[in-house]
Amino acid sequence: MDTRDAPYHALVTSDQATPGRSDVRNSLIVGASVAAWSIGAFAFYLVAGRALGPDSYGLVAALQSVVVVVALPIIALQWSIARVVAAAGTHSRTAALATYRRALLGGTAIAFVAAVIASAVTVTLDHTQGGVPVWPLIITYVSIVMIVPLLIACGTLQGERRYTGLAWSYGSSGVLRAPLLLPLLLLPFSDVDAAMLAVGLAIAAGALWAVWLTRADLAVTAPPPRATWVDFTRALPAVMVGLTGIAVMTNVDVVAAKISIGGEQAGLFGAASVVAKSLLVVPQALTLVLLPRVAQREARGERTGSLLAAGILVMAVTGLLAMILAIPLAEPIMTIAFGSQFTAAASLLIPFFGATTLLGALLILLNHHVARSEHRFVWAVGGLAVVQIVCLALFSTSSQAIVAVDAAVAGAGLVIHEMIYFNTDESMLRGAGTQFAAIMRRVTRRDGGTA
Repeated sequence: MDTRDAPYHALVTSDQATPGRSDVRNSLIVGASVAAWSIGAFAFYLVAGRALGPDSYGLVAALQSVVVVVALPIIALQWSIARVVAAAGTHSRTAALATYRRALLGGTAIAFVAAVIASAVTVTLDHTQGGVPVWPLIITYVSIVMIVPLLIACGTLQGERRYTGLAWSYGSSGVLRAPLLLPLLLLPFSDVDAAMLAVGLAIAAGALWAVWLTRADLAVTAPPPRATWVDFTRALPAVMVGLTGIAVMTNVDVVAAKISIGGEQAGLFGAASVVAKSLLVVPQALTLVLLPRVAQREARGERTGSLLAAGILVMAVTGLLAMILAIPLAEPIMTIAFGSQFTAAASLLIPFFGATTLLGALLILLNHHVARSEHRFVWAVGGLAVVQIVCLALFSTSSQAIVAVDAAVAGAGLVIHEMIYFNTDESMLRGAGTQFAAIMRRVTRRDGGTA
């Protein structure tokens, strides 16, 4: 039997099947896929910008922003499915896979109906008012429909800890965009239609591959038990709020810079933001690996604080290294990436790396408690996004002030987390202490054995 077709319970049955060294390997695999997606999307924008010109490119960029914004709450489906699948034991695996099947078919059907309604409204508006870009919008709606099975199937792959398949499915939805755009520009489409088709086809390719990899899981045709389905759906509102909060906190500063300081300074801030927030690849990769492990431990009644501490430690070390390297390399990095006119943005990189490190830690904390199906801090992250917007409205008088607001709000989030969980194993400080004690016990045993 080809193990690629086997249900997850035949591949991974416990944490022991994925030891620490494998966790590092898996993090590198999914980190590479996230980086590949980002590079692929960036390459698409470069090709589209050169091929379409400013006017048409503006429409493509706007439609792509719509796709990104709509995709954010759909990620909640991925995380929730991953949690249900990862937490399923031998006796509940059928219920978990039945939940996946219903979510995949139901979610895709709802998205399809919404796309049909949106397309009908778009055509009607064009007939009555004119000037509506009908085909680019319809292609955008179809792209959003394809995002639903892509993320839900990726959630199952994540819960099954099949990270290579997850990486190929997710990565291809970004990497294929530019290669698909080039031949489509030669076909009898408008340039905007070709650009949006390239995006839609890349997403569809990733979705089809992810669903194909989970085809054995979809063989479960029985309806999910009510308790399992309620567990899955009950978590969705909190996860959507938390993820939207993270999305706001990692993007609204650029909008604030454009509104409040404007001109050249806003451009410098935006360039520094692109470089500094490349650090978010690290927590994105870590969350994909940590979520199923935390969910499995939680389902077995085991402690999960050490996994939280490990993720936060990796984020902290990565951020510290970035800040140290930025001391001599900030100016070369900005010059190589954006040109000599952006060299002045180098002064923002060190504090921006620090703020991004704190934001990355918030993402890891959010993911950890979603995996535990414990939502107090998840709701708090949504509230922090509102606080950040208010603070930016009041204090965004300079680029440095905006970065300071980012850092202060994210740092406040870490403090709030410790206040909520200080007397539990989920405290970052207690988790770090547990990790340190475990290391010291290993060192002591090794020294004693040597003696």
